[in-house]
Amino acid sequence: MRNQIKTRALVSMIKELCEGATKAELEQASGLHTNTIYRWIRAMRAQKIVYVQGWERDSRGCNMIPVYKLGDGFDAKRPPRMTPLERTHAYRRRKKLKQIQAALTGGAV
Repeated sequence: MRNQIKTRALVSMIKELCEGATKAELEQASGLHTNTIYRWIRAMRAQKIVYVQGWERDSRGCNMIPVYKLGDGFDAKRPPRMTPLERTHAYRRRKKLKQIQAALTGGAV
């Protein structure tokens, strides 16, 4: 029974990796725990089965999340970090958008 679950999870992971997927997408598709996903990705990268296709920003726009893809390719370069000035501008933009949203909805957000 347990082997069937792991087999289904691995198949769903491979299906997602064919198109490129983040760790969160792999978790959702396979139903496996984060540590298991990391362990499998690390093993696949060691065997050159998976590579980093690109990078996406997280929901806050700060941290970079790797997008993994099935194949033997070169890892994409990680974009540079945001400078303190860029972080400040992003924070102020978000703060201003929240104020506008609060004004339009007539109260607290």
